[in-house]
This record gives sequence, structure tokens and C-alpha cells, in this order.
Amino acid sequence: MEELRSDIAEGFGSDEQWCEVGNDLHTVSIGDAEIRLRLQPDTASWHADLFGAGWDSFQYACVPAERRAAVAVYVDRMKELTEGLVQESDLRGAAAEGGFPAVDRLVRRHVGLLDERYAALDSLHSALLTSAGVLPDWAQEFVRSEAEDLNTAREWLTSAVVAYHHGSAGQRPDTLFGGICFWFSTGSVNLVRR
Repeated sequence: MEELRSDIAEGFGSDEQWCEVGNDLHTVSIGDAEIRLRLQPDTASWHADLFGAGWDSFQYACVPAERRAAVAVYVDRMKELTEGLVQESDLRGAAAEGGFPAVDRLVRRHVGLLDERYAALDSLHSALLTSAGVLPDWAQEFVRSEAEDLNTAREWLTSAVVAYHHGSAGQRPDTLFGGICFWFSTGSVNLVRR
């Protein structure tokens, strides 16, 4: 590992631009992605891929170096489980292409993805507990933010299903950017008490 580190530093930049995450090497970025080098099992070769987070970005800068491996497992898992927010129009489009069976498949797929996202977040929560069985402050905020994203995706799915089958039931609250607010014709009301 030390030989690779010096080769990377020579060709690509200083130690501040790279970090170890478990047995992997990552670029350090304020963006949404980094390059990751992984040692291939049973060989002396490395594989480069794109890691879906930046350790210097707002969301991940709080993660201590010794906890990055656990968070990296979660980030990799989430890449497979995040498809976007389902809307009524998605269900109507599925119905137009394949009738009710297509709608049912779409909803069941997203329900399954949300169940898996919950399981991944539950595993991350367990992995970040201290030896005393509590989450450090940084981890509480990180897990809370991820739980809020999961809740938003779940709420969008349930709203889409209700709207598809029974109508809009009034205006759905806007759940973007961590707030929940109702928009009216003359303004909005934030439902989150600060």
C-alpha cells in the first residue's frame, strides 16, 4: 500500500488529495463522487471505479477517517437502491404501457427498494454505534439526514399510489430540502417546527 501511495502522490497529487478507506484508496473531493482504487483479490492489480460520495463534501466531511469504511459500504449499497421519487405520472405511464400488472410491478419494485434502503440504514446505524451503544453526534445527524431522505421517498410513493387509485386528496406537501410545507395560491406554510 505504501508503494502505491507514493506512486499516486508522485503522479496525481499530495496526500491531502487521497485517503485510505479500509483497504481502498480514494481521491478526496468536495463533489458528489471520487475515484476509488481497490486491490483485486488474489492479484497484485488495482481496479479503479467511481465512488458515489466526496469525503470533503458537506454531507460526508463530518465522517471521521476511522468510520469511513462503514459509511462507504452504505454509500455503495445506496447506489443500487436509489431510483428517484415516484410520482402519479410514473404510475399512469406504467399503466399506459402495460396496464395494472405494470403498475403493480412498479409499486412492488419501489416498496422492495425502500425496504432494502431501510435495512441498509439500519446496518449503518448499528455499524456507527460506539462501544457504549450510542451514536456520536456526527453520526446522529448523518443517519437522521439519510432517514429523512428515506421517509421522503416513502411519502412520495404512498402519495403517488393514493393519487393514482383515488385522487390527489388535496395538495401533497412539498418535502424537498428537509422541509415539509404546504403551498397555497398565496404562499406556503412550513410544517416543520424549528
